[in-house]
Amino acid sequence: MNRPRLGLALGSGSARGWAHIGVLQGLAGRGLVPDVITGASVGALVGAASAAGRLADLERWVCALTQRDVWRLVDTTFRGGGVMTGNRLMEAIAAGIGDAPIESLPVTFGAVATDLYTGEEIWLREGLFMAAVRASSGVPGLFAPTWHEGRWLIDGGVVNPVPVSLCRALGADIVIAVDLSRSVTKVTMRARERVNDTATNAAAQAGTTGATVTDEGSAILKKWSGLVDGLVESFRSKRTEPGLLEVMNNAVNIMQDRITRSRFAIDPADLVLRPDLGDFQLMDFHRAREAIDIGRSHVEQAAALLEPVQAQLLANQ
Repeated sequence: MNRPRLGLALGSGSARGWAHIGVLQGLAGRGLVPDVITGASVGALVGAASAAGRLADLERWVCALTQRDVWRLVDTTFRGGGVMTGNRLMEAIAAGIGDAPIESLPVTFGAVATDLYTGEEIWLREGLFMAAVRASSGVPGLFAPTWHEGRWLIDGGVVNPVPVSLCRALGADIVIAVDLSRSVTKVTMRARERVNDTATNAAAQAGTTGATVTDEGSAILKKWSGLVDGLVESFRSKRTEPGLLEVMNNAVNIMQDRITRSRFAIDPADLVLRPDLGDFQLMDFHRAREAIDIGRSHVEQAAALLEPVQAQLLANQ
């Protein structure tokens, strides 16, 4: 019997996308080498490098990035439809990992992008893979749209953050999806934990201050201390407005989290891996080594979930 074709659908996620490198390495260590790779945005970049056999080159390049390098690659523009054109970044990546026609890659590859004006999901299967990566990576507001084959294209994550459907269309029988969208629920829980920690510390300080007075006086002091702290925090929250990158980061996270849930309901993967990268921000590209290690560790933690996939592949060899 013919072995089922294994596909990987790599999700969008800006700087969190470097975790895909660790995931691919962890899967390869378990003998799970994909026959088909698809990706959106940064998932398209890592997927293309892997399909071209240049994943190690990409790893070396991203792990050498410093925060200063990241900002040096930001080619700011005030004329296009984004904060940066993205050309300087893509040229630097191409210099590090090379470029080639998608049709010539040893592993089947496809990227997903979005038509800016029609909202149509565009599957990129021909031409140089770096051109497809750039077209798939136009994060709204951050990168300017790309003119590609007669269309203005933006980030594929706008319509299909984890392209399982494309993976199956390209012949994958079993699909492992890697979802890097930050769960809005999880982020909210962490925010509440920080608020609770602040309240606990304030209460502890109030208790220390009132240690030398009567119990009744201590209770009154704590009450007033809590009220004052609450007013101060309220004042600070109103005066501290979110910055541009914070707004873009959170808006994209919310959008992709909701869209990913909907797409998985329609196009479910056989297995979904979700590395915990909740502390990564939009432009944390200099934290590559940390993200890669998280991706690799997550594969190890998911060993039990991967066993049925391995067994299915081995049974049909």
